[in-house]
Amino acid sequence: MKQIYHLVTIQLKEFYREPGILFWAFIFPIAIAGVLGIAFTTKGVPQTRVAIISSSHDASGLSNKIEKAFSNSSDGNSDGLGVIIPQIVSEEDAIKALKRGEINLLVKEDEKGNLEFSFDPSNANAQRDYLLLSNALLTMQGKEQASSSIRRLDSKGTRYIDYLVPGMLAMGVMNSCLWGVGWNLIEMRMKKLLRRMSATPMNKLAFVMSFFFTRIFVTTVESIIFLTFTFTVFENAFFGSIPAALLIFLTGNFVFACIGIFVGSRAQSAQVGNGLVNAFTFPMMVLSGIFFSYKNFPDIVLPFIKHLPLTLVADSLRAVFIEGAGLAEIVYPCVFMVGIGFFFLGVGLRIFRWS
Repeated sequence: MKQIYHLVTIQLKEFYREPGILFWAFIFPIAIAGVLGIAFTTKGVPQTRVAIISSSHDASGLSNKIEKAFSNSSDGNSDGLGVIIPQIVSEEDAIKALKRGEINLLVKEDEKGNLEFSFDPSNANAQRDYLLLSNALLTMQGKEQASSSIRRLDSKGTRYIDYLVPGMLAMGVMNSCLWGVGWNLIEMRMKKLLRRMSATPMNKLAFVMSFFFTRIFVTTVESIIFLTFTFTVFENAFFGSIPAALLIFLTGNFVFACIGIFVGSRAQSAQVGNGLVNAFTFPMMVLSGIFFSYKNFPDIVLPFIKHLPLTLVADSLRAVFIEGAGLAEIVYPCVFMVGIGFFFLGVGLRIFRWS
């Protein structure tokens, strides 16, 4: 027991003597919990939007009914389940908003007052919005409620899986580059390999470039396997330009590899390395709308979220896969990502430690 005591004491002293480890072990989790708590905790009840097709009979009347049904909710007297905010749009714009994850439910009313709800049944949020809206209208109108029907939006481009696949592809590129570049550099520094390699006639620019080419090769193989599976099993949508998708893919590899070089530029321990990589990957996975639309976050943070690297890659891939976007539509996000990449690359090389 005496030996165990001394060994445990040694390990604890090594842990507490490293300031970086203390930060990532104690302060960083608290900071992340605070940021995410603020992002997800909003005053009042949650609000979601529903599209009322403008070609509906008396679309404005239906919009007024929905607003009236949830008027108590907006005043704070709701049971907390949520508030539906109606938007009158054309069917084309509604489908586009659905593909982007901005809305989950479409409503149309005929001359007899019959309602048609259109949504993807596999989308849990769409099911919730449908039940919430139909129950509110039923409660308000009572027995006079007209009949309603459900139209399944299960064609390519309108399904949840079509929204999910491009986001998963973008997340895979991010994780591969940040862990493959950032963590490898940290591991090489811990093993003293960087010091040995810097003492050789090795061209340091070639050393940096090797990470880019390695990641492109690895992420290409990973993406081919992933897309082969999704196209075979789910037959997910792809309506856009292949060159545009390839440009986004290469640009995403570049920006995340540059961030990986920045992450691995100075860390000298596994604990600090893990904390640094997770400090970039975890917040972006939560904020960038990989699994659900980031439009649910407060409006004040949306401009920041839209310009996160993972958001730019995921949104651009969705535009190509689902909306049929070409090269012209994805020029701005690609240029912006290249700028982000060069910034992190410059800072990373500036502070890089070879020992």
